[in-house]
Amino acid sequence: MRGIYINRFISLFLAFLIFILGSSTGTAVEILVQPGESIQAAVNNTSSGDVIIVKPGNYTENIVIGTQNLTIMSDSGNPEDTVITANNPGANVFRIWANNTTISGFKVRSAQHARVTGIYLTGCSYCDICNNDLSENYLGLYLSNSKNNTISDNKMNLSGKYGVQLMHSEGNVLSNNSVDSNHHGVVLENNCSDNNLTGNLVGSNAGFGFYLINSSSNNLSNNTISRNDMGIYLTNSNLSIISENSLFENIRYGMWISHSNYSLISGNAVKESNWGIRLNYTDNSTLSGNILAFNYVSGLSMCPACDNNTIFNNYLNNTLNVHVGNRRNTWNTVKKTGTNIVGGPYMGGNFWASPDGTGFSQTAPDRDKNGIADMKYNGTNVTDYLPLVPVSDPQQELPVTDPGTDFINPGINPADSGAELETSSPDELTDLTASKTTENSGPAGSLNNDSAGKAVYHRL
Repeated sequence: MRGIYINRFISLFLAFLIFILGSSTGTAVEILVQPGESIQAAVNNTSSGDVIIVKPGNYTENIVIGTQNLTIMSDSGNPEDTVITANNPGANVFRIWANNTTISGFKVRSAQHARVTGIYLTGCSYCDICNNDLSENYLGLYLSNSKNNTISDNKMNLSGKYGVQLMHSEGNVLSNNSVDSNHHGVVLENNCSDNNLTGNLVGSNAGFGFYLINSSSNNLSNNTISRNDMGIYLTNSNLSIISENSLFENIRYGMWISHSNYSLISGNAVKESNWGIRLNYTDNSTLSGNILAFNYVSGLSMCPACDNNTIFNNYLNNTLNVHVGNRRNTWNTVKKTGTNIVGGPYMGGNFWASPDGTGFSQTAPDRDKNGIADMKYNGTNVTDYLPLVPVSDPQQELPVTDPGTDFINPGINPADSGAELETSSPDELTDLTASKTTENSGPAGSLNNDSAGKAVYHRL
């Protein structure tokens, strides 16, 4: 009997020991790196789930990460005081080929050679790249064959080529990043799909703010896109959703959509470019709820090869609102209840305004006060059977206008909006000589109705 008790005790002790050893094996380790020490040496001694915390200082090295589920973060959370400079400037500063990697809180510098980048992800999933300054590199950030990663709150400015580039990558989220003063800002190439690009500040890039080529089913929403040569350029990229973006003061075009079908372009404000939105060889797309105002040549232009597009519930207020090459598109939906873009109670066609207050929708009669004009609107290759007019008590705030803008731009002919712009890669558009010759010099204003029901402009 005594032997039985001893055997049970030994068995329980062994089981407890195995449990303790097993638990300690799976415990994440926190590794601290001080200035003068190597981040790469710390990475080489990690296991899955470990956390590397880097103290403020300057580190000169190139870092390769192959350990899964690893976090590398600055202790301060401030990229300005934790700087990693490439030891080999011909190699990526960070090269990541492991899933579930987090990189946060660093300034990454000096990847100046061709085809290298500040942070390079290849074949990665579920990584989080956040709160880093990746500026002044040849490429700020590059994703290749990578899925379901989050890129947020980074600065990717002043790069020699692109702020961020995706190739063969899908399901990624790029949000709340600053992408400024690069050659192109955000570039998606070669079968990048189902990516969500939202809340980014993309400005002052020499070429395109967003450039999507051969990349379908992506979502661009709530971005601020300004002072680029072109705000958004899509080519051979179908089923895109472009919504709720603010595009202003882009030099040539707010958007150029080429050979890209079945897109939804809604709720955007496109202002103060030479051309607002251009459709080129683009079919079966819908444009609704957009504000196209104070563009110097035209608000919306469409080449003769654009068919079966539907354009309704847009606010157009330009010296030339539309320049359209055929009559094979639809300019209104059926009349139905719903608050339209100028606050009226019905959805129908578009609001046709003019900066001087004499546009069709600003002067057309509306005897039954339902917010739909009593007559159709006819323009060159355009018939809108349900044009919108102001209502005396709008259900939403009317679009903001700018009465102080000079709308004469003698250097550009509206007929030029039919010119082709086709490239096979982002690098082919390097001679960006177009310039905007008219600047906004007046304060903001608001559109209201006078006692006669005519739209008039008031300074705020």
